[in-house]
Amino acid sequence: MKIQTGLRASEKSKALAMCAFCIGSLVLTAALNGTLGGIGTDGDDVMRFVQVRDLLNGQNWFDLTQPRLGPEGGTQMHWSRLVDLPIAVLAAVFDIFLPRDQALLLAANVWPPLSLLIAFAGLWIGAAHFGGKGARLAAFAVASIIFLGHFRFLPGAIDHHNLQLGMLALATGLLLDPHRGPRGAFAAGVIVALSVAIGVEVYGFAGVLCAFVAIDWFIVGEPAKAGARAFGVGLAAGLAVAFASTVPPESYGITSCDALSSVTLLAGAVGGFGLALCASTLSARGRIVRGLGLVMTGIACGTILLTTAPQCLGDPLRSLPPIVTDLWLNQVAEARPLFAPSPTGLQDIPFRIGVTVLALVLCAMNVRKGRDVRASLLLMALLVMALALTFHQARFYAFGHLFAILSFGAWIARVYREGKAANPASVSYLGALAVSVPALWGMPGYLLQPSGSIGANVEMGCLVPGAFLPLDRLASGRILSSADFTPYILKETRHSALHGNYHRNVTGIEQSLNIFLTPPDEAQVLLVSAGVDYVLICPADPEIRVLSAESPEGLAAELAAGSVPAYLQEQTLDGLPAAGLRVWRVDRK
Repeated sequence: MKIQTGLRASEKSKALAMCAFCIGSLVLTAALNGTLGGIGTDGDDVMRFVQVRDLLNGQNWFDLTQPRLGPEGGTQMHWSRLVDLPIAVLAAVFDIFLPRDQALLLAANVWPPLSLLIAFAGLWIGAAHFGGKGARLAAFAVASIIFLGHFRFLPGAIDHHNLQLGMLALATGLLLDPHRGPRGAFAAGVIVALSVAIGVEVYGFAGVLCAFVAIDWFIVGEPAKAGARAFGVGLAAGLAVAFASTVPPESYGITSCDALSSVTLLAGAVGGFGLALCASTLSARGRIVRGLGLVMTGIACGTILLTTAPQCLGDPLRSLPPIVTDLWLNQVAEARPLFAPSPTGLQDIPFRIGVTVLALVLCAMNVRKGRDVRASLLLMALLVMALALTFHQARFYAFGHLFAILSFGAWIARVYREGKAANPASVSYLGALAVSVPALWGMPGYLLQPSGSIGANVEMGCLVPGAFLPLDRLASGRILSSADFTPYILKETRHSALHGNYHRNVTGIEQSLNIFLTPPDEAQVLLVSAGVDYVLICPADPEIRVLSAESPEGLAAELAAGSVPAYLQEQTLDGLPAAGLRVWRVDRK
């Protein structure tokens, strides 16, 4: 696919320099934070490391069981092997000249900054189609600032979010092609399918991209025929390949709402091939006929969902037990709504949505003035989806920032051209660049934040690197601890953990909450029943504080206060953090 001819060497070199600068900033940020050479501070990064390590140590590609998480039998994780693949490949290459553990650690540090290049490729392609002269470098300038030290791309941040951001940027960039080239559209269809296979978080954005292609074809007809047909085929083919390569044959008949399964494949394949069929046979017909074709395709997809997986049309977490929802899910920071009470809300809210709202306004102005209407409408739809999801769960703000970059690139380039035409000394474009930076939007709130509301997370006193290594000197057993500690226990020890921040571990979560909330004289029976060998807490940990407030006479509150029942025997281990991490062995008698 040829995006644009005659690119100046200086423009290419500047773009490459920005990429190198951004990747270098990520490495430098990790080095200054003291995390370079380790795993990201997000527990999901650590759990991903454990999953890839198990794969390299011989676990079957199709087996996503984490045998040391949850009650007896382990927990079937819903994470895709597609994310494990690049990390495992890099580790295999590094394994040629490094020990396996060091090779995997190096791979975990190399992959996240490297994956940023996928996002930059998508932004480069998209800016080439949207914004005219200078938009590419302007978009890269904004992207370099936004991604400067971005936590999703830092060395060690190996969870799936960086790959999803990159794929959505690439698919969007390809679909902005005003010529609707079939090769780019096919590639976009495959990329959307792979992003869907990686995680359900992007279903909303995937739906917007699919709807855009279908509505675009419905409106223009024949000129969009080749692109719509190619996109539909790419979507269906990509889902089929992802399904065959990541879902074991024995699970073909199992419906999963939180991961790629047969219902996703069937609905996506019918939608993709249905769009391709409509484009192939109805492009020369009128809009009424084209519309009927799309309606029939939509009915077919809806029928599949309603008859095979009606439960997947709602929130997959709605079926969690009330205690799990109230005391676990509602306490997970990344799952909280944007406007949930927070001591840093004055800073966080404008930081998260300020640039997204501004980009949305810019796109609306483009449409109103008849400028880049098709591209602006697509970006508007993606930005609205990002805002809606961010209101529901604040973690989606990163997608809004991503899509805003293309709007800002076009805007800054236009301000630059118009300013220089009116006055060669004009620097008005610097003002446009400044308001494109999310940090600027959060600065007033930061300055107005009450004193002492911004500080280090108190639990980090126990979550220092290697905090749980001394536990490996104990006989192997199942540990009851805070959910945030679980990934580190699995990474640094041979022990199992009863519960973690993973919704498929609902039984372990419920058992753990009940044990911590039960008075100590009754909790022993529950500990024995759950097969718990050790209890580990850090009194300053947020989960322990929440549980102590919920049940002041429960086991968690008593242990945090220093009141230990006789059936818990403290294990003295040199090397445990001085911040208060304590571990007891459960007397089963």
